[in-house]
Amino acid sequence: MRQIQDDIVIERSLQGDPEAFEALVKKYQSSLIALTWNILGDPDEACDMVQETFLQVYTHLERFDRTRSFKTWIFSIAVKRCIDRIRKKKSFLKYFNRQTKEINPVVERKNKRIEEPEIFSPLLKKLNHKERVAISLKVNEGFSAREISEIIKCSESTVRVHLFNAKKKLKELIG
Repeated sequence: MRQIQDDIVIERSLQGDPEAFEALVKKYQSSLIALTWNILGDPDEACDMVQETFLQVYTHLERFDRTRSFKTWIFSIAVKRCIDRIRKKKSFLKYFNRQTKEINPVVERKNKRIEEPEIFSPLLKKLNHKERVAISLKVNEGFSAREISEIIKCSESTVRVHLFNAKKKLKELIG
């Protein structure tokens, strides 16, 4: 099947063509699953995040600024959703641990393991979530530092620091 430019597919989708939006889903789905899996460390949560991302894209497609990259836009939505999920999970676990600590200290120790989700790659587990996002976008998707800065809403120099730190940590871990 011939690759159609995103802007043409977006226009057709905005005109109500369901096959056009399906083409966008097919084009970006596997890349988004890989990214969200690397960030969240859970394939089921990753699939949920990708579905939520496409739902948000579908409902807000008319707001997309066509002077910008669609790929950058959709990836930034996915990253934001993942970070929100991580924050919610952490705040829930803090609350849950506080409650269970008062009831039974043994339960609290067991729940500490939940705070560190299993990451797709054991090496990625050693990186903080900003470093995981930056290195995943760079290595898996080939985004430039400028594009990553647009996705995670920080300066290019901050992205370069995240990438440098991630590479340094990974090199140390590999030996």
